[in-house]
Amino acid sequence: MSPSTAAARILPLLSWLVLAGLVFVPVYGGSRYLIYIGTLIALQAALATSLNLIVGYTGQFAMSHAAFYGFGAYASAILVNSAGLSFWWSIPAAMLAAAAIAAVIGYPALRYTGGVYLALITFAFGELARLTAANWQDVTGGPMGMRVTYVPEALFGFNFGNGRGMYWIAVGMLLVSLGVVFLVQRSRFGRALIAVREDEVLASFLGIDVMRHKLMAYVISSALAAMVGTLYAPVMSFISPDLLSVQQTISLIGVVILGGAGTLAGPVVGTFVFLGIPEFLRIESLYRLIVLGVVIVLMVLLMPRGVVGLSNRVLKRWQRPAPAALPTEAGG
Repeated sequence: MSPSTAAARILPLLSWLVLAGLVFVPVYGGSRYLIYIGTLIALQAALATSLNLIVGYTGQFAMSHAAFYGFGAYASAILVNSAGLSFWWSIPAAMLAAAAIAAVIGYPALRYTGGVYLALITFAFGELARLTAANWQDVTGGPMGMRVTYVPEALFGFNFGNGRGMYWIAVGMLLVSLGVVFLVQRSRFGRALIAVREDEVLASFLGIDVMRHKLMAYVISSALAAMVGTLYAPVMSFISPDLLSVQQTISLIGVVILGGAGTLAGPVVGTFVFLGIPEFLRIESLYRLIVLGVVIVLMVLLMPRGVVGLSNRVLKRWQRPAPAALPTEAGG
């Protein structure tokens, strides 16, 4: 086995070991700050992973992801505070409601070839959702936001009401999002999504129902975003209409592009680069957005497939077999 082949086999394993280390270090590090930052990174990575399903694998630029994220937070808080529902039951309820809304929004937007209709309609929906949250004071608290005083209830004898417990919920949501994308990636449905991303007309000619596949991807992506949003409320103890802003979606798209759109590990890598490293270096959010903008421009110019895409290309190049030696001439 050549050194390049060995490295190509070992590097993916090392990447999963690093991810496992990032998962367990915040818990066993003993620092409340580290657990809090780990929770935010896990939530952001889960949210970016869910967006990657529609942006990276389907090639559709949906601008409503933050709206569904905020919808999940508000829906869960209202169901728990006003309806007396358990936090755990509020998760599937918020996901089902988000899926229904996504189906209603996505059906007229995805009927046409090209993503401009989806981008425009979902942009309008995101702004409408933000304005609704800012003006419906009796339900959402209006522009002043909503205070959240509940925490997740104990489950199977494990206390999820503290920082450590909510960290494990965030990690679980990240694993669920990665699991869904992994299953889609390996399925016939996922291969059809990639065909739609590459050429909708050709995919339709091959017998793929383009409209149905795009709509299913958008619905699943939006439902996962709402799932992640349900935990945001108890983690932050506060929800505001800014959570639904389109700028949040633009930042998420940047994270996906930075890590590698259409790859499983890309959103996780992008989240750690965009959120984790600046947080540990204590860079202000304004400068973080400026840095992200500069990085996105450089990535599009130099590495259009993102960090993970570049790594995969290098590994594939290493794995190519060496050219066979030319046969020597007889008697030479």
